[in-house]
Amino acid sequence: MKLSIISSFSILAFPAITYAVSLIDALNANGATSFAKQIQANPDILALYTSPSVQTVYAVPDTSIGNGTLRLRATANPQQLALHASGQLTRLETLNAFPGHVSQSKLPSPQLQQSQAVVSQSGISTNTSVSSHRRSTGGTLPSTPVSFASGLGNTVNVVSGDIAYDGGLIHIVDDLFTVPVSLSETISSTGLSSLQGLLSQANLSSTFNNANSFTLFTPSNAALAAAANTINSTTSPAVLQKVLQNHAISNFVGYLPDLVDGASYTTLSGNTLTISVKNKAYFVNGVQIISTNTITANGVAHVINGILTPGPAVFTGAGWALRPGYGVAAAVVAALLVQLV
Repeated sequence: MKLSIISSFSILAFPAITYAVSLIDALNANGATSFAKQIQANPDILALYTSPSVQTVYAVPDTSIGNGTLRLRATANPQQLALHASGQLTRLETLNAFPGHVSQSKLPSPQLQQSQAVVSQSGISTNTSVSSHRRSTGGTLPSTPVSFASGLGNTVNVVSGDIAYDGGLIHIVDDLFTVPVSLSETISSTGLSSLQGLLSQANLSSTFNNANSFTLFTPSNAALAAAANTINSTTSPAVLQKVLQNHAISNFVGYLPDLVDGASYTTLSGNTLTISVKNKAYFVNGVQIISTNTITANGVAHVINGILTPGPAVFTGAGWALRPGYGVAAAVVAALLVQLV
């Protein structure tokens, strides 16, 4: 494998990488023969992958991490394969960086009016565990565990990366990315049954499914259970709409790497949400994000462990008003009163 001659200036400018080995040869040499065959089986996909518009390929190895069984499905659909190709040249160093990296794929999304993305996740403090990694036949091991989020809340692990080929770089991931679907399908598959029922009760399911783009902070089942005295099957749709709209930002897809400390956003209900980052944990109005980057067909959702209230705490002279994230059920009562008065 011979690196082409380039100037020292272009090296500093982070150039496109040119190597003598082809993509298919590089995949075959690094244990991703089945993935290479999937690309070659579809002329349109082969033309995409071998075009200059693709600079990073996320390839699936022939075997799984632990038990040696074949993980690549018999047929990967063209949408999945397009999701594994990116026009960005992305190195492991970038994927490793806290809190991760948004990698725009070659899968178009009419609702987003841009391509779909997968999101690397590294060093984020949540209540989720990280799977182990294995050595591959080539490439570089991640310095810290790195996973990729895609549709339906699914994640895959980066096994190795920075494998050069004549169009860019290959990173080996341990399974296929999942093509994003609607919010309703997503929350149904990710176990957020309480939220699913409330969205239907509030007549908001179709609103989110048909929106061009949005970011949703979704309370966990436990958070909604704690607020069951005030948000339940008897709550009016109008009240539920206002509470749930306070968890949504329209015309903005806020993958977690794009949510920075101190950033503020206006919700569908007209209130303000502020992001804070403490010891690599993310909070929105004081409520922690416990599961990140559940990607949908037209946006992204982050699971939180509380209910978002309309405003911050204030000292009234008679006492302290409730702060977001403290006393979930009571805070929801306060939120409802503010919205209905």
